[in-house]
Amino acid sequence: MKALWEKLKIKWNIQSDKRMAWIFIIFAITGSSIAFVRRPITMSLFEKSTYAELIWYELIITIVIVYFMYQILLFTIGSLLGEHQFVKWFVVKMNKRMFPFLQKKI
Repeated sequence: MKALWEKLKIKWNIQSDKRMAWIFIIFAITGSSIAFVRRPITMSLFEKSTYAELIWYELIITIVIVYFMYQILLFTIGSLLGEHQFVKWFVVKMNKRMFPFLQKKI
């Protein structure tokens, strides 16, 4: 576990263990928040509350909506908790990997 911690510190260019722990707390808060946000969205769109009740296309729509909501929540929570620069970099990186066709060609 220590090796993974150090590997992420190097990859994300983070010097202190406190900042690394703070970033993980931000991810935890965001993940917990999206769990509360997903259910009302699914209920309002499809009148179903769990993933198991959804038809395949409803599931895909829900996943896409949750993906974008997660980014908004991560950016907002991260910025409010003082990690605006890291969260902005992380969201941009996540989108570049998810949508490679949007990258500028050199």
